[in-house]
Amino acid sequence: MKAERPARRTGQRTRRRRSLRGLGLVLGSVSALTVAFTAAAQVIGGRPVLHLDVPPPGEATEVGTQPRSPQPLFGPDPGEGQNPSAFAYRNKILPAPQTGPEPTEAEPVHGRDGFAVDRITESKPDGITNADDTLQYVEVFNPAVLPFKRMSALDSVRADYTLFTAGPDTLQDLPVGGAPSPDRDLFWGDLVVELSPGQDVALPSVAPDMRIISYEVEPRTTVKFSKDGADNYFVRSDETGSGGTYRLRFMVDAPATYFAPSVPSNLRVDQVAGLAPAGLLKPLPDKVQSAVAKALQRLNIDSSMPLRRALNGLVHHFREFEAGVLSKNAKDIYLDLVFEQVGVCRHRAFAFMVTANGLGIPTRYVTNEAHAWVEVWLPDVNWVRIDLGGAALRMVVDNAQDKSVYQPRSEDPFVKPPGYENNYTQLEGEIAGLSDEQIAEGREIASALDSSAFQPGRAPTQAPQDPRNLVIGPGTELPQLAAEAMENKRRTRLTVDYVDANAFRGETMTVRGRLVSEGKGLGGQRIDIYLAPDGRSGNEAHFVDRTVTEPSGEFTVFAQVPGQLDLQGYEVFASTPGDSRFAPALSD
Repeated sequence: MKAERPARRTGQRTRRRRSLRGLGLVLGSVSALTVAFTAAAQVIGGRPVLHLDVPPPGEATEVGTQPRSPQPLFGPDPGEGQNPSAFAYRNKILPAPQTGPEPTEAEPVHGRDGFAVDRITESKPDGITNADDTLQYVEVFNPAVLPFKRMSALDSVRADYTLFTAGPDTLQDLPVGGAPSPDRDLFWGDLVVELSPGQDVALPSVAPDMRIISYEVEPRTTVKFSKDGADNYFVRSDETGSGGTYRLRFMVDAPATYFAPSVPSNLRVDQVAGLAPAGLLKPLPDKVQSAVAKALQRLNIDSSMPLRRALNGLVHHFREFEAGVLSKNAKDIYLDLVFEQVGVCRHRAFAFMVTANGLGIPTRYVTNEAHAWVEVWLPDVNWVRIDLGGAALRMVVDNAQDKSVYQPRSEDPFVKPPGYENNYTQLEGEIAGLSDEQIAEGREIASALDSSAFQPGRAPTQAPQDPRNLVIGPGTELPQLAAEAMENKRRTRLTVDYVDANAFRGETMTVRGRLVSEGKGLGGQRIDIYLAPDGRSGNEAHFVDRTVTEPSGEFTVFAQVPGQLDLQGYEVFASTPGDSRFAPALSD
C-alpha cells in the first residue's frame, strides 16, 4: 500500500489516496485506489511477455475474468417479475424507474376513467377545425416518445366515416422476454394501474410490434399482457385478490424502422395489398370508396404509381393542412377536409387513413390525449409511424422529469412543408414541462445506423456503437462540478471502495463503490469510471466504463482496461452526473 498523503484542491476537502501495485495494471480511485503497469506481465509458452494481446470488446478473456456483455443491459437478467438495473441508450445509461408505488401528482391511474388513460374504441370526425389552444400530454416512457405514446389505434371505417377497431373479439396473450437486438430500440415504461382479477386494462405502447422484455409490479403480483387486432395493448392479473392499485415498471423494445420509415423503392401501390397479411387491409364501404376515388382524382394519385411517390404525395398534401374554419357549404366531412385542407392533427390523420386504405395501403388512425397520427403497413418493413403535424398554440408535458427524449435513428424521408416543420411534434413552439436540454436532445438524430440497415432479412450495414465505449468526458479531463449544477439539489457522496490489485491491458478489472445522499444509498444513478495517470489530479483521464447504482447505492463495474494505456500508475475515478433532484459528484 502507498502511504496516505494529502492532496488538497481549492474549495474541496483533502482527498486520501490508496495505491495497489502488482503485475500488470495497478488501479485505484480518488478515494483513490491506484494501479500501475509493470514490465513483468505473464509467462506464455515458457517465456515472459511484456504486452498481452488485447481482445476485441465482448470477447471472453482469461478464465476468472468477466467478459463485457454484447447486450446493452446492466444488472439482473430481465424476465417476469424482474427488471435489469439499466440499459444503454446512445451515450447514456437509463436506469430502471425508481418511483414508489403510489401515483405522483402528475400521474393518472390506468384502469380508471380520466385524462390520459381513456382508450377510444370509435372516433367520428368533427367540424371543429380551429387550432387547439393548449394540449396536455403525460409521458410514461423513457426515452420519452412525446407526443407519440400509442393509446388508441383504429383500423376500420363505417359508411358514416366512424373509425373503429375490427375484431377479433378475443385478445392475443403475449410472451414476456427476449434479448435486445441491434435493430430494435429499448424503452422503460412506468405507470400506475388499477387492477381487478381477470379484467383487461388499456396499456399505452410505443409501437405496434412492442415486445415486453421484463416487468416488475409493486405490490408484487403476476400480470399478463395482451393486444387486439389493431395492436392496442392491455394488462391484467388473473390472481384472486389482486384487485387494487399497483405500480407497473416494465422494459420494452420496438423495431427501429417504425420510428424511421424506409419506403421500398421497387413496388407499385397495386402490389401492396397482395403482399399484406390476410385481413390487414380493411375494405371500405361502397359510399366511402366512392368518395376516396374523387379525392384521389383531385390529388392526381392512383394505384399504378410507385409506392414511394404515392405515399410522398399523400404526406405532402395532408401536412399542408392549416387550422381554420370549414366552408358553410360542407356536405361530406371527408371530402371537405381533403379539398379545403383545413383541420388539426385528428382531421389530417382521419382523412389520410381513409384515403390510404381506399388506395390499397393498410393504414391505421392512432391517437392519445394530445395528438393523432397514422401508421402505414409497408412490405418488407411492417408498420411505420407517419406524423402529419398538428395545430396547437402550446403543449404542456407532464411526468417527463429526468427522462431522455427519443429521436429516430434517421430523418423522416417525406416532404416537410414549412408549416409542418414549425409545430409541436417537431418540438417547436411553446412547450412547457421540458428543459432546454431535453428539447435540444429531441431535435437530434441518432445516426449510428441508417434506417435502410433495419429491413428484415438483412444484417445491419454497421453495428451500433456500444455507448459504454464512448469517451464522454470533456476532453481529457474529469467532469467538473460546476457550482450551478449543485444549486437547489441534494448533496451526494461517491466512493470507490475496491479495485482489483492486478489487471492487464485489454482485460477486465473490477471496481466497486457506493453513492449516498444524506447517509442513505442512492439507487438508479449513472456511474462513470475513469483512469488517470497517478499524481496528475485527474488530468489526461480515460473514460473506461459506465454502470448504474443498485437500490442500496452500491455499484460494481467489470471494466475493460484500454489497450493503448502506457505502463505506469493510474488512479481510478468515479463520477455521477446527478439529475434534477440530486447533485453530481466525483469520488472522494
